[in-house]
Amino acid sequence: MADRAGRAGEAAVRRPGAAGVTTALLVVAAVVAGCGGGHAKKAPPADPDRAAVARVLADLQAASRAGDGKRICNDIFTVKLANSITRSAASGSCAKEVRRNLFSPQTRISVQRVDVTAPSDATAIVTEENGNTSKVLLIKQAGQWRIRGVRPA
Repeated sequence: MADRAGRAGEAAVRRPGAAGVTTALLVVAAVVAGCGGGHAKKAPPADPDRAAVARVLADLQAASRAGDGKRICNDIFTVKLANSITRSAASGSCAKEVRRNLFSPQTRISVQRVDVTAPSDATAIVTEENGNTSKVLLIKQAGQWRIRGVRPA
């Protein structure tokens, strides 16, 4: 099976050919804890795509904390990412693999930046409480933003 990190809050699976699982674990770490703030200056007009990307990350956080691997694989990840995880998983199930490797409900990650780079592409830079920074890659499919991968930032 997988070689798991020893400390709580650290990802997770490292094995040859398991890039999909590693990606999923990094993605699962993407919780929205650091957005917003109460500044006196008026904020610029909201970009609906940026707001939608932030909602995807918030949905990921909620599903992660609830241990809802099925929702993450079916509603938040792209089909391609979920299929990659399924193929790499010892259990043969994206939902089981994601649920097995979720971070604890107490894990805090902050979203540093969301960039919509094209009409159907976006990235989010997230920082884990342990200092690791990742780039979450999203794509808009049929009008819905979905996570398609993650890589170190």
